[in-house]
Amino acid sequence: MPVSQRLIFGVVTAAFFAAAVSAKTHGADSVNAKDLVGSWTCLSATIDGRPLVPDTAQELRLTLTADRYKTERGNQVLFDSTYQVDASKTPAQIDMIGTEGDLKGKVAPGILKLDGDTLTMCYVMPGKDRPTAFDSQPNSGATLAVWKRVKPNE
Repeated sequence: MPVSQRLIFGVVTAAFFAAAVSAKTHGADSVNAKDLVGSWTCLSATIDGRPLVPDTAQELRLTLTADRYKTERGNQVLFDSTYQVDASKTPAQIDMIGTEGDLKGKVAPGILKLDGDTLTMCYVMPGKDRPTAFDSQPNSGATLAVWKRVKPNE
């Protein structure tokens, strides 16, 4: 193979492997905090192994800004905090840090995944170990919630 063909082959091969690595590190499992910004409605939720009644789950709203995490049910604020995402972990990790009351300064650790307009989160209250799977078993203290992004026209 002439030198010019080897050079082209080397460049194409390097580009292929770079694209493969980029797809793996920035694929469906990759979560960037800016991708989370917006309003979300709850599709389903399970708390400590007990599924929420669908009508109750659908009343829940999640609002994420660049650094705020707020869940509401109607006009009632259920949880208001700051948050941080660590996308370098698999699955991605989220830490929600309470901003008021008994939870002020305390971290509720969790994991999350984003698949298009569906956000799945599993988290526990402060003082418990971070979940390792998207699951909520009885007595686990874990909340598993699936959220759907609200489009601007909805």
